[in-house]
This record gives sequence, structure tokens and C-alpha cells, in this order.
Amino acid sequence: MGDYGLPYPNGWRRLVRSEISMLFWSANPGSWTLTTREETDAMNAVPEPFLKDKPLSDNAADSYTMPARLYTDPDVFEQEKEAIFAKSWHYIGHQSHVAKIGDYLTLDIAAESVFVIRSDDDELRAFFNVCRHRAHRLLEGAGNTRAIVCPYHAWSYHNDGRLRHARFANEMPSFSPEEFCLPPVRLESLGGLLFVNLDPYAPPIQTLAPGFEEDLQSLVPQFDSLRPMDTFAFDSPESADWSANWKVVVDNYVECYHCHQAHPALADLMEMTSYEHEVQERWARQVSRTTRTNNKAYRFNASDDVQIAAYWYLWPTTSIWLVPGDANLFVLSMMPNGHERTAFSGHRYGLSESVDAERSEYLNAILGPEDQSLCESVQQGLKSRSYNQGRFMVDAAKSGVAEHGVHQFHRLVMDALQI
Repeated sequence: MGDYGLPYPNGWRRLVRSEISMLFWSANPGSWTLTTREETDAMNAVPEPFLKDKPLSDNAADSYTMPARLYTDPDVFEQEKEAIFAKSWHYIGHQSHVAKIGDYLTLDIAAESVFVIRSDDDELRAFFNVCRHRAHRLLEGAGNTRAIVCPYHAWSYHNDGRLRHARFANEMPSFSPEEFCLPPVRLESLGGLLFVNLDPYAPPIQTLAPGFEEDLQSLVPQFDSLRPMDTFAFDSPESADWSANWKVVVDNYVECYHCHQAHPALADLMEMTSYEHEVQERWARQVSRTTRTNNKAYRFNASDDVQIAAYWYLWPTTSIWLVPGDANLFVLSMMPNGHERTAFSGHRYGLSESVDAERSEYLNAILGPEDQSLCESVQQGLKSRSYNQGRFMVDAAKSGVAEHGVHQFHRLVMDALQI
């Protein structure tokens, strides 16, 4: 008998334990197959094709996806902070959020924090949310303040960014208040939606994403009359913070190749055979112009304001949804919270404060968790030694359910990182 009471197969000599790497059942019941360590290493070796990056080509049908390390390597995220997040436009809120003097909104952009405030001269301004004294954060969330006061040492600022008071400053002849004003941040309004950019030299949104605002206004009923009714980031802090790299989340958002399989109720609400996907340089839009009032997601009426479903993406972090029912718009930021987490923040827009409970239940309790589960599973799979890249699945017609939107997103990322 061998070790562990196992019989040696007839005619086989006993191998010392150091020669044996693994022990497997053979096809013949009652017998064993022994392999040497070298044989086992050869079986476990990752196939050579998995180890080498394949090209991301201009044609989606010939292209491979981004390498897995771009989703899992913290060093890549450090590069993205400067190459992507510090040079792009990010949604922060609506101009009606900051309608009164002193009203403010804050936003975290990767490792930075900024705020928008309405100044005494009735102008909207944006600043870095960092005290010039010892770098404490100045404001949290949203609210109204007469003066911007640091919670640490009580340095205070006017709402136009000028230093207002610093204790002992008047006893220091070499101290110059002008040296310690809050650094400004670029701010733009797009149909009332406010966007910020850390790059003082960034081109305007209209230059970077021509046609985006016009497309929104052409498809969203009563766009100019919509106002933010409440915050929206799914239904809880847990469901708004996903264990997935931000690019995994965007990948999932900019395609509906997965909708039939992963979102059966949504696929029943929309007529998928007529689904459209328009991809531009830095924005994209998916739309189902035909929907079903009687569907598995939630009920709505043929007389409701919105009869289509449309989903916009603005590089790199903004998603906008229009769903059937009463007048609505959902605007969300998909912002990285580290290299393997993504946080959602945003607002639900409407004409009144009434909430469609059934629609809200579907978006919060069904659709959101479905996507969260998908993204978190992908993030784990990207760490497998068996995976490096996949292929984009597209048809000749570039139909709405193909993956040419993901392909364009990957090109933007790779271009920004100069890979």
C-alpha cells in the first residue's frame, strides 16, 4: 500500500514524495495517474497567447479589448488621475441647486475635491475644496454659507475665493492675503447642467462633444423645464458604491449586448430589434424609440410624457438616463473611489416632486443590483491568470446591441494614457 492507504497500480514503482506533484483519478476506476512536478507545471502554465497584449485597432470588428491590468493595477489609476480625471469635464449638479447667494455643491474627482458656489455678485464660481493654510477640506456635501470657514483653524474666505480672515495675519508684515486665495476651477453650464474641469486650459464641452447638448434637448421632453427633485444614486450608500474599477462600470453602461441575458425586464420594456446606438468622439447615445407599456419592468401609460428609453454617456464619468413614464431625467457621475471601487452620485430630475414608486422600485431594487452584480463579477474575473483580453462583438450594421460603444471608450482610455 502507498501513502494514505492507496494501492500502487500494477507494475509501477513507488515514487518518492518529492517526485510527485499531483495525484489524479484516471479513466479506469480504482487506478491512479501520477504526474511529475515538471509535467504538472507544464499543465498549469498559462498559455502563451494570454500573456501578450493584442492590439486595440481602429476597427472594432478586428480589435481586442484593453488588457486586464488596466482595470486592476493601482499604478494605472495613478496615471489616470492626471491623464483623464484632471483634464475632463465632470457633472456636479444643476444651476438651480445653487440659485441663492451662498448656495454650494461639492464633488470628489478621484483624489481631488471641488465646490461650486454662488457669489455675492450672483455669479457661479468653482474652487478647489482645500484650505490654503494646512490643506483641510473646507465644505462637505451641499448647503448654504455666508462665508467659507475652514473647520480646522478657522481661516475664512469670501465666496469669490478671496481670503477673508486668518488669525495673526495682520501681525505678520510678510503675509500677503492675495497669495492665499482659493484656486479657481473651470465651470460650464450645459442646458443648466453644471460641469467642472480641473484643467484651466481645457476646451469647452461644446468643442469636445459637439452635438451632445442638441441631442439631449431633441429627445428629452421639456428639457429646459426639468429641475432636480432629489439626489439619486440608487437606494442606499452600499448600492451606490460598487467593488469594481470605474472602467468596468462604464464598459457595462455603454453597451446593451448584455441586456437580453442580464436585464430581461428591461429588454421586455424596450423593443430591442429597433434599438439604436450612436457613437461620437467623446459621447454616445443609446435609444429605444419603441417601448411597451405592458412589460415586466414597471407600468406606464401611453399618454405619459416620455415614451422612449435613452441613455447618454459623456466622457469620462457622466451618465444620463431618460426612461418611460412621466417627465424625468437621471444624471449620475460614475466616479472612481480607488482603483477597484466606483461611487455613484447624482440627481433625479422632473417637473414635480411626485415619485413613480413602481419605476423607482425597478431602478433601485432590480436594475441597479443587476448591474452591480455584473460589474463586481467582472472585476474579480479580470484578476484571473487565464484572462487578459477579449474581443468586441459587433455586426456589420453596428446595431444598437453591438459593442462599438465599448470599443470607442477603450480607444479614449488608451489614447489618454498614451498606450
